[in-house]
Amino acid sequence: MTDPSPRTETAVEAAWTKVWRTLLIRGIVLVLVVAALGMGIGWLAADTTGLVGGAVGGGLAAVFIVITLVIMYIGRNMGLTTIAGLLGVGFLFKAFIFMIVIWRIKDATWLDGTVAFLTIVVAVLSTSIVEAVTVVRGRVPYVDPEAK
Repeated sequence: MTDPSPRTETAVEAAWTKVWRTLLIRGIVLVLVVAALGMGIGWLAADTTGLVGGAVGGGLAAVFIVITLVIMYIGRNMGLTTIAGLLGVGFLFKAFIFMIVIWRIKDATWLDGTVAFLTIVVAVLSTSIVEAVTVVRGRVPYVDPEAK
């Protein structure tokens, strides 16, 4: 028989939802800032190829934030240790993506390599900082007394 009352969210689940939403908002702002500054400075420094290089860096910032959001969404009910482990694996995955992207665009003539590299480095560092600050300030309890 089905339970007539809908399941309510526990305090820990609500806290993780708040952290996830905060990271989503901060991530969107970060991606827009990195893309706009990278493309603007790239265009001023190297014309159209610099603009494209900045766009590649902004796109990579979006990919990094999305990876973290997916990991946090999947792991939201798995416990703090599991989420920490998943975020560590996500960091390694992002490092792998970073290396592949740098390797693939190193000889590209359609973008300015210096602008792209610097924008990607800013994207990597800034997404890591935003993710760390958001999770550390998240105020998620370790124990969920309401869990069943």
